[in-house]
Amino acid sequence: MPINNPNRSSFQQAPSSDVEPLKSEATSWLDEELRVSTSDWLLDEADDHEYFADRAHRRARKPPRRQTVKKLLESGQEQGRTFGDPGLQELYEKEYFSELLWQLRSGKEATVYVVRASAKTASLVGPHPQEGDDPLLAAKLYVDSRVRSFKNDALYRQGRYISDKRVEKAIDQRSQFGVSAQNILWVEEEYRQLHALHKAGIAVPKPVAHAGNVILMEFIGDGEGPAPRLSEAGLSQEEAQDALEQAIHNLGLMLANGKVHGDYSTFNLLWWEGRAVVIDFPQMVEWDKNPRAGEILRRDVNGLCRTFAHLGLHPKGSEVLRRVWQIARENANPFTPVEDTFL
Repeated sequence: MPINNPNRSSFQQAPSSDVEPLKSEATSWLDEELRVSTSDWLLDEADDHEYFADRAHRRARKPPRRQTVKKLLESGQEQGRTFGDPGLQELYEKEYFSELLWQLRSGKEATVYVVRASAKTASLVGPHPQEGDDPLLAAKLYVDSRVRSFKNDALYRQGRYISDKRVEKAIDQRSQFGVSAQNILWVEEEYRQLHALHKAGIAVPKPVAHAGNVILMEFIGDGEGPAPRLSEAGLSQEEAQDALEQAIHNLGLMLANGKVHGDYSTFNLLWWEGRAVVIDFPQMVEWDKNPRAGEILRRDVNGLCRTFAHLGLHPKGSEVLRRVWQIARENANPFTPVEDTFL
């Protein structure tokens, strides 16, 4: 069922992504990481992501790699428990899920596994299509933060409060302790944002629990398989137009709640039963805390426009941004920011 949006309008126009890119000056290691977040990244994000992934691998000193289901189970046996990952083990022991089924997808940020909900959590996410079976959940297991893009950490951590200054210093220095602390903070931030967005009625997977480097959430899909990303869904032109309007509406609702996704594109939107569902939130920023939130929003709009071009639509960045702000105003609450001076 499409998400209700009484003010939908068409955005199929001439190809353009004319929202101003990020700008910064390098005066420290943090600024140096931010400096690379300029127009080259915005214009060719896919190539740049690959470059930074390689760069992170070179800097890392053999960080833990993602694990298949078989390796997770085998490493658990070596340690006298069910799973090799302590976060998964904790969630299993607390009866949040009953069985690890298969690996859904993996990337440089995290590996997602499909698990069977337990009797304790089955009612939280609704019935499974196959009668008698408990529903499925997704378990997102983060990899070591040293294999992620350093520019992402630096950009999105701006404005995030860390109460312990020793921990903050360790994260900045990228010590072994700092890497571990950053992993936990990254996971907790995504879970916190996912919970807030779901509570606000935005189309996101329902959060269930988190532990260690793992977030357990609603599985978008069914027993036959997962919902495809919009970039891979093979949509008709009519479906693509509907998906674009839903994506813009979701972005506007996030802004109404003072939040900016930070990596918004068809790669982080799922298509399921006529709904565009937003995923991946660890890089989300809050308008009143991150001084570059407006720039990040404009980059999100560029990313959305650019990736929808592959689906045959060519929305204009400036028009989409105006529509996002309009939706935010229509759904205003105490968290809604003052409109960006860019407009």
